[in-house]
Amino acid sequence: MRNILNQIRARVDKPSIETEVDLELRFHIDMQALDYEHRGLSPGESRAKAEARFGDVERIRKECIRIGSGSTVLVWILNSVFMFCLTMGLLLRTLVPEMHVNRVGDVMMMIGGLGILLVYARQAGSRVFNPNSNIRLGLKNNVPPTAFDEQGRTPFDRVRADD
Repeated sequence: MRNILNQIRARVDKPSIETEVDLELRFHIDMQALDYEHRGLSPGESRAKAEARFGDVERIRKECIRIGSGSTVLVWILNSVFMFCLTMGLLLRTLVPEMHVNRVGDVMMMIGGLGILLVYARQAGSRVFNPNSNIRLGLKNNVPPTAFDEQGRTPFDRVRADD
């Protein structure tokens, strides 16, 4: 029974931040070394050159672990607060018939829902929070979608021109 519980726990447990950072750094160094090997360097030379190009691996590792571990506690706290607001707002909205309490419930639900949305968007690395980002709106290589014709007109422009 204990063996089965350990197997389940091993499958469910997420690897530690340290393990994830180590795997990610090793992957990037290995890919750079492989690129150098394809260019004709020996495996030893390519590994040394990849590590030298990457920089101080231990310092980068510690910084990544610090960033990763700090944000998990903050994200957990924010999610808890926003989920509490959402739940309390929903309860107030559904259980209390007075109109002024319903409005408080509406506001709490909005705060909770928007807060959770923003936390997850930030976690996903959304570029909306970076005002200097170049958002491409899903266009590959800034090429317009196929709905545009050779003159660059949209389907709406073509229909309007036919009238």
